[in-house]
Amino acid sequence: MKILFSCILLILSFNFNDDPRERFSYQVHSQLTWQDFKGVPPKGAHHFASVNSGMGYSFSSKRVDGHIKIDVQVNSYFYPQLSWKKNINENNAALLAHEQIHWDISELYARKLRAAFSKYVPQKNPKKEIDFIFRKFEKDRQQLQSTYDFETNHGLIKNMQEIWSIKIKEELFKTSAASHIP
Repeated sequence: MKILFSCILLILSFNFNDDPRERFSYQVHSQLTWQDFKGVPPKGAHHFASVNSGMGYSFSSKRVDGHIKIDVQVNSYFYPQLSWKKNINENNAALLAHEQIHWDISELYARKLRAAFSKYVPQKNPKKEIDFIFRKFEKDRQQLQSTYDFETNHGLIKNMQEIWSIKIKEELFKTSAASHIP
């Protein structure tokens, strides 16, 4: 019984403010600062910093007059405890700009996903259909993140970094009409 009580006390003593599931959305905090990177680099990390971001959705459905009506909410998320930089004292603006584009790409795909869901007409199984659409956009988002790092060599090829910065800003501008969250 003492062991069980000790385990419970140990669990309760953890600081839950350091929960790696802490997150914020692009709508709340679109511009990253180095203070947002609260994680610890993994041993043997080859890169100088890493953004952990993604997108998610929630939905509800109901039957109205024999038709399925759905409500889908999409957000991009940044995870501070899972995002890191190697040198905590470094204040490299170019590196932060590179990481910012990763965050922008997650938001770009959240906007594209919102637009796709706004045109979606439920068929037989909305949960399965919505998940299928999400997985397609998530796969594309991950592929673009990888292509971005490859073509810029993780931000080290300055002219390619500038090209990507302009490209993603233009795409965010084009999708800004779809960026509102209903």
